[in-house]
Amino acid sequence: MDAPVDYWPQVVRQGVLALGFSVHRGFGAPILSADFIGPLEGWTRRAAQAALAMHKEAELSDDEQLVQARLRLLAALEQSAAADELAAYQDRLARAVWAAVRQDPPRRIEALGHAED
Repeated sequence: MDAPVDYWPQVVRQGVLALGFSVHRGFGAPILSADFIGPLEGWTRRAAQAALAMHKEAELSDDEQLVQARLRLLAALEQSAAADELAAYQDRLARAVWAAVRQDPPRRIEALGHAED
């Protein structure tokens, strides 16, 4: 029998998976940007907004594994589709979002996501 799925970590994961990542070059260093990959509703949209806010702060995070996963994804996306690096970054980003919201998921997802409104 499968173990029950905890609702809120799954919401966070779905929010992270609702983001698409791409590299943009300007006048300086390349930038790893994230955008919604489709229309989103309800808690998935809120969790995606929270993940987007966390992604924007990931470059300066104290979470070294998140920072390194982000850098590896950025470098790999400049060369190819980077499926392995994308999965690794999504995992680290989901962990970072979950760590930020786990004490009170509904309220903290809302608060973190409102930074993106």
